[in-house]
Amino acid sequence: MKAKSVISSSLGVMLALVNPIVPGVAQRSSSARLGLSRRHLLLGSVVSSVWACQAGDVAGSAAPAPRATNPGGLDVVRLGSLREDERGGTLVVLLHGWRAPGGDLVPLARRLAHPRARFLVPAAPLAEPGGGRAWWRLDGPARPVHAHTDELPKDHRPNPEVSAARQAIQALLRDARERYAPDAIAIAGFSQGAMLALDVAIAADPPVTRAAALSGVVLADSLPALQRKQAIPPSIFVAHGSRDPVLPYAGGASIEKLLSAHGYPVSFFPFEGGHEIPPAVVTRLGQFLFG
Repeated sequence: MKAKSVISSSLGVMLALVNPIVPGVAQRSSSARLGLSRRHLLLGSVVSSVWACQAGDVAGSAAPAPRATNPGGLDVVRLGSLREDERGGTLVVLLHGWRAPGGDLVPLARRLAHPRARFLVPAAPLAEPGGGRAWWRLDGPARPVHAHTDELPKDHRPNPEVSAARQAIQALLRDARERYAPDAIAIAGFSQGAMLALDVAIAADPPVTRAAALSGVVLADSLPALQRKQAIPPSIFVAHGSRDPVLPYAGGASIEKLLSAHGYPVSFFPFEGGHEIPPAVVTRLGQFLFG
């Protein structure tokens, strides 16, 4: 595999840095990882499956960015073109997927680098058995319910781990607003991180300017806030693979339908592929964030 491209792990999740790569099956040791890759672990059927995601380092990238513990108790990687004492610019928060390492989306932040942009890449608070981190658990009855309409499921109760994750990111955003006074705030995530990014954007406490959901779905926990109309709702970017075996394509399509019906401007980018971040999505995401 050439260093300018990144191949996926065994179930086809990848982000190619230069050349597009046909999704397929590939096995590599961690020492052979050349860039953003993800490792998925199938724990059940396709319908109720749980997948693990992990990314390696970008070949030739700079040394790891500094980490700091922030409000919300999260370990955060900070990087970008702005100094710590500079204010203004665009703040972008990137949220990783289930069972990924905390710095999983640092290489993506580097690919999205833009003048006067600051990136915060927090690690999820929950350590998963076997490695990686999670914003909430996916096992047992505590698994959050996905929403494809704006009707709250009967007997729905707020998921405490979703609430805790939301509050942690909200605390991070409030601190960043006070510390950096950004001109715009964007939040984006992949898979479980996409669900959380949408949830935080819909909650609007504090409000964000843009939100991006890469291979995600709306949570039932987000529906109560969705009923409260925002004066200026954030712009939403949704990307979803037509052959996604983890979170079916219908979930991504439902984001557009659901949020558009509530006044959110939504840009939907379907692509031929699976549960992944292909190069075309990286390009479109950059345009959305900084266009």
